Amino acid sequence: MKNKMLLFLLLMLAGNSFAQEVKKTLYPIYIKRTFLGVKFLYDRQTIDHASALQIPMLQAQDPKVSVEFLTYQQQQKLVKLINIIPAGVSLYTIFNRDKVSSGFYWTTVGTTLLVSSYLNIKSNTHLSKAINRYNEVISSNQIGLNVQTTADKQAILGVGLIHNF
Repeated sequence: MKNKMLLFLLLMLAGNSFAQEVKKTLYPIYIKRTFLGVKFLYDRQTIDHASALQIPMLQAQDPKVSVEFLTYQQQQKLVKLINIIPAGVSLYTIFNRDKVSSGFYWTTVGTTLLVSSYLNIKSNTHLSKAINRYNEVISSNQIGLNVQTTADKQAILGVGLIHNF
């Protein structure tokens, strides 16, 4: 009796290990622009920060989505690091007013403001590309048109349909 139970248990475990993967349901991401900023809608939930979209973006397993989103994250980290510079200069200026000229202070603050603004614009461009590509990848139906030429210069027209089941 023990052998039969053990055999039954092993068969159940082996059967589960060869089962198909559970497909993760991915939902489209919508961008909602407000007066104070941008909010994202995913699976009927409002998300305030774009970094929270990392899990669905990377679950799409599309290299273009991953590259664009990870570029966005790297540039946002760089902006945070750059924004430390004027804070440090301001703190140093408070304690050593005689050693820091007004021109140096305002040049540092202005330059970091311009650089961080540029990187913010570039990173938001990468985020927008990642969201658009993600929504393309997860859309259920796609129709494509393909035109190829043969060796004797004849055109071949192909129409394709992709449907996720």
